[in-house]
Amino acid sequence: MSILISKYRIELLLFLIIAISFGLKFHRLEFPQSYYFDEVYFAFTAQEMAKGNKSAWQVPEVDAPKDLAYEWTHPPLGKEISSLGILIFGDNTFGWRFFQAFFGVLATLFIFLLGRNLFNDRVGLIAALLYTFESFIFVLSRITMVDIFMANFVLLGSLFVVKYAKSQKTIFLLLTGAFCGASMSIKWSGVYIAEFLAGVSFFLIYYFEVYSSDSEGSSYVRAFLKIFPRMILAFVIIPIVIYLATYIPFFYFGNSIGDFIGLQQQMFGYHGGVTEDHPYQSQWWMWPILLKTVYLHFENFGEQHAHIYALGNPFLWWTGCLFFLAAVVQVIRRESPALIFVVVSVLAYWLPWALSPRKVTFLYHFLPALLFILLIIAYFLDSIWKKSKYGKLIVVLYIMIAIGVFIYFYPIVSGVPISPDSVDGYFWIQSWR
Repeated sequence: MSILISKYRIELLLFLIIAISFGLKFHRLEFPQSYYFDEVYFAFTAQEMAKGNKSAWQVPEVDAPKDLAYEWTHPPLGKEISSLGILIFGDNTFGWRFFQAFFGVLATLFIFLLGRNLFNDRVGLIAALLYTFESFIFVLSRITMVDIFMANFVLLGSLFVVKYAKSQKTIFLLLTGAFCGASMSIKWSGVYIAEFLAGVSFFLIYYFEVYSSDSEGSSYVRAFLKIFPRMILAFVIIPIVIYLATYIPFFYFGNSIGDFIGLQQQMFGYHGGVTEDHPYQSQWWMWPILLKTVYLHFENFGEQHAHIYALGNPFLWWTGCLFFLAAVVQVIRRESPALIFVVVSVLAYWLPWALSPRKVTFLYHFLPALLFILLIIAYFLDSIWKKSKYGKLIVVLYIMIAIGVFIYFYPIVSGVPISPDSVDGYFWIQSWR
């Protein structure tokens, strides 16, 4: 038995982390037992999709019941996934949120695989553990919104581009493009993922075709001729096919190509035209330092109140900023391709929001970049672990604090009823209110 445990230690630890992640994300998933925050758009539209109501696929002018609205401002894949949960588990809050929680658990595995392929098993395990106890990810895994789906797709796209870098197998390049297409079919901001991973892929193919070639001169021309078909297939044709495939029900219910084009134009106009202030909006530069939360839900239970805030684990976010700066310094000082990829991923998924045509933005737009912040933290904790026995103690202490902070904030990220007097203790920063 001890030999088996020693042999499969990594697998057993990963299984334990995934089991904890599963328990956290599915416990009381049915609460609140009503729509909250953007579920009035996403859950309602998923319900109508599950019913086969063609109105869920019409252009934006279609009316909805009072206090509800059809969600048409984003591509349909996320709502289609949610509707599948309704078809399987019924039209109830558990059914609405099942696949968000399920994908929230799946990403525990995917971030482990990405960390392992970039660095080593320990980095993957630490990243998976930090992911499990990250409060913001926890919240987005338990609400009928679509951001957690994109988190999975960015992890998978990144994983396969790393696998392509190691093996030069075209199948991994095509899978990268497929998950870029899936990301864009969740939200148009998935284009940031596609642009970045396409750029990384272009560099890799160019390097393999030119710098790994013994020939000179005309090898540059030949390289571009080889690059072009693969790039077009992986990052143009496959994503377009996937994007269009998510609209099959749209066409099935009688909409035309003209309706499709008109809807895309209205979607673009909506995001570029949103200017009305929202009490929980935040600017891109505020996200890494967690200056603003999103208040999602309040429910009165008499002497106790339930709250749900989209609030990150402040210990992970604030120390993550320091680790990120340390990673930038390390990248400048010495070549480390894997660390470069992770650092640039943070920038690629964060900084474009500074130039985004959408002026009203929220903390959840930072989610893809946050995943790579966690990988950076895991990378440095692994480095500390290797140095000495005190390094191991420091890493264990860091993880225990991270878990402790998650537990501390658990009531206001999960909706556990608490006394009104105790709420103030959670607002470490006034702007969190």
